[in-house]
Amino acid sequence: MKFWVLAAAISLGLAQQGKPPNTAGAAKSNAPHVTNPATSGQKTDPSSAAAASAAPGNANGATASQSANNLNREDSEIQIKLTWFAAALAVVAALQLLTLIWQGFAIRKMLGGITSQSQEIDHQSSVMDRQLKIMEEQLSALKDTASAASSSAAAAKESVDLIASKERARLRIELHPFYLNFDAPSAASFTIQHQGSTDAFVLNSRAAIYVSHSKDPDPMVGKGKPLPIPSIISAKDPVVVAQDVLHPFTEEEIESIRQLKSFVHFMGFVRYKDVFDGEHETRFNRVWSIAKMNNIGQEPFTYWEHCGGADANIET
Repeated sequence: MKFWVLAAAISLGLAQQGKPPNTAGAAKSNAPHVTNPATSGQKTDPSSAAAASAAPGNANGATASQSANNLNREDSEIQIKLTWFAAALAVVAALQLLTLIWQGFAIRKMLGGITSQSQEIDHQSSVMDRQLKIMEEQLSALKDTASAASSSAAAAKESVDLIASKERARLRIELHPFYLNFDAPSAASFTIQHQGSTDAFVLNSRAAIYVSHSKDPDPMVGKGKPLPIPSIISAKDPVVVAQDVLHPFTEEEIESIRQLKSFVHFMGFVRYKDVFDGEHETRFNRVWSIAKMNNIGQEPFTYWEHCGGADANIET
């Protein structure tokens, strides 16, 4: 901006200096000085004046005057060109100044728009902050509601589980005493006892009695034979008797059992469903054992002893 102002000042100065000089005055100053014969008080002879004008000195003065006029004319043309150039620079400077002024207005307008946009962004940011706070409050309320609903659902489920646990059917198995027979099959029987106030729906039931040389259960026996028991065990008829039968023993087999060289195993299970659609299973796995002490009648004391793993005798 300062550069263009300085250029305009220089142009105006050059324009003032570029005015053409007074050629008439220059001609007068460059003309040879001629003495007026009237002022000199002397008379001049016409012939002598003509001779004087034709003299070589007068010819040289006329040539010098013409050269000076030519130089003044060339200087005037250069000054005129400089004046036009300075004027063009002034016009360019003025246009540049107008351009800068226009750019200044445009920048000011743009800054005004940016300020307005910044204010609008600040306003929108403030609105979004308020909406975010509201959403956080709503989310907190939803969490509280969900937590309360979850607690209610857990309490309701616990109540239902308590009722189902109290009212559902439970089947338990009690084995009867076992005796070895010489001349008749040896029956191993047990009782299925129903506990609870609702019915049990039997899905599957099996049992097996066998003799093995190991006190541990024999995995090759399998699941046993199906039991002929009712498909529904009601709370009104809580006792069901079932059994499986071994072949008649020989004296050698009985002696082997008494000497603990052979073992009688009894295993079985009852799988059922309650009225709450829950599946359960009662499983037993026992081995017939002879105690070292005898009964009062000198007969050996016998009983069914648990055997097998943790899942061999369960009630679910």
